[in-house]
Amino acid sequence: MRRYLQQSRRELVTGWVLAAFGTLVYLLTLDCSASWWDCGEFIATGYLLQVGHPPGAPVYQLLSHCFMLLSGGNPMLVAPMSNALSAIAGGLTVMFLYWTIRLLSPFTSGRASWAAVVGALCYLFCDTAWFSATESEVYSLAMLFCAVTAWLMLRWERKGDDRRLLLIALLVGLGAGVHLMTLLTLPVLLLIFIRNKAWRRKGLLKLLSTCLFFFLLGITPYAIIPIRAAANPPINEGNPSTVENFERYIRREQYTKAPLYPRMWREKDTANYEDWNFSLDGVVGNAVYCFNYQLGYMYFRYLMYNYIGRMNLKWSIIVVFVLPVLIGLWGLLQHRHRKRSNYWIVMLLFLFGGIVLNLYLNHPCYEPRERDYVYVLSFYAIAIWIGIGAESLAESGRIKQWLLVILLTLAPLSEALGNWSDHDRHRSHTVHDISLNHLQSCDHGAMLFSLGDNDTFPLWYLQQVEGRRTDIELHNINMTGVHASIYLMKENIDQRPVYLTHYAYRRFGKIFEGHLRCEGFCWRLLPTTEGADDIIPLQRHIADSIQWNITENEYIDFVSEDMLKIWAENTAILQ
Repeated sequence: MRRYLQQSRRELVTGWVLAAFGTLVYLLTLDCSASWWDCGEFIATGYLLQVGHPPGAPVYQLLSHCFMLLSGGNPMLVAPMSNALSAIAGGLTVMFLYWTIRLLSPFTSGRASWAAVVGALCYLFCDTAWFSATESEVYSLAMLFCAVTAWLMLRWERKGDDRRLLLIALLVGLGAGVHLMTLLTLPVLLLIFIRNKAWRRKGLLKLLSTCLFFFLLGITPYAIIPIRAAANPPINEGNPSTVENFERYIRREQYTKAPLYPRMWREKDTANYEDWNFSLDGVVGNAVYCFNYQLGYMYFRYLMYNYIGRMNLKWSIIVVFVLPVLIGLWGLLQHRHRKRSNYWIVMLLFLFGGIVLNLYLNHPCYEPRERDYVYVLSFYAIAIWIGIGAESLAESGRIKQWLLVILLTLAPLSEALGNWSDHDRHRSHTVHDISLNHLQSCDHGAMLFSLGDNDTFPLWYLQQVEGRRTDIELHNINMTGVHASIYLMKENIDQRPVYLTHYAYRRFGKIFEGHLRCEGFCWRLLPTTEGADDIIPLQRHIADSIQWNITENEYIDFVSEDMLKIWAENTAILQ
């Protein structure tokens, strides 16, 4: 008994040391401002409690707002404080991962306990987890909810304390208010509940009813979305202030729904499918596309990013760099052989967080950004097997002690050394400066039309958090609507300066041909063709190097014939 208590105390301390170390690593490499994609939106909406994109993340928003209060009123510290939430959540996730490895492991010695640290460190330094833990995004916090609920369910299985089930139900509800990815742990929770024959117990209906109450209690933060929408804040995406709008908001009706079949479902991608399906059609063509692109390129490529690496190295180095995945495969085999019941828990996390999710998402060809973050739960499961594999090697006694230490040290160390330079963003001002240059390119009182996330969300952050160039009226064409945007341009072109961001220019350039002049990072819409071909000296576009390609089909799909007619009918304003 005394030995068990000592080991439990040692594991408790080791877990907290890992949490502190993981948090320190993430804080040292933390982004110093807003990053690309949704980060600027999350910071701006969290700062003023506004309404972001569907289906919302109210729990993340509230926690982020609390962290922003630590800025002490300094607007330049708001973004770092918000980013720090992800760093702390990432560090705590590493702690719960270590404890989960110990609960699932078939090995019980003190040597195995220390070897489990390898799995936790491999997750800490893996590409996807590290990237999400250094910026204001929901995925690091969502993974913390996943890690805590899985660990609590395993503790409930050991102790049988039903209060843990109530806490789990509450956390599942709260986790849904961070990201719906947290619901992917439900199959694991259900498996543990069933294998303990909990359905045979007395008072089951009362227990389930209480759990349902706590789950509903967990999702109550969603009430702030219609409340804040009714206040009509500057950012109010979807305006979910009414029951009808709120329902559409929660169901994400503004986004295209991908069917489960066919796999090649988006018509405008037809020309791209041949890159992956060998020009095959029908069921066979869909299966080949699914295997080559969706599973191969959009999942297993990300898996290799995390535990093998991105670069082509010499074979002698590859053996070292792939150590994490080799140890993980060994752990998978040992787990299945020694403790099959727990093996299926990890396998469910791996499948539902990876392959099953991939089949459900049915990725179009191609995506505008890397999507590895949605599969982080699957990479978390692999880290569990890496820990178990390291424990198995430590327990076997067949490997000399010095060689074992080298192998288990190199596994996470190779990831840390290979990924540090890519993930160290503590001096990165790129997003901030590019976005500020967009605003500074516009005359006073201008109207600026943007199109994508990267030329909109960082500008929201600059205006609403740092208070930069608040004289500029910013419109995102996707949210305002194409036709409404054209009418706004028509009504304002003689009254105030009208500009397009680079992405908006890429889509609208053909419509406004002969009436656009490059001024810094933006394009100014001119009433006449006079001076339209002039480019202000020493200010050139750098956005060409960071954009994704817009094909002719995409342009035609976006710029409809009706839109062209509307513009043709109003060309008088440009004469």
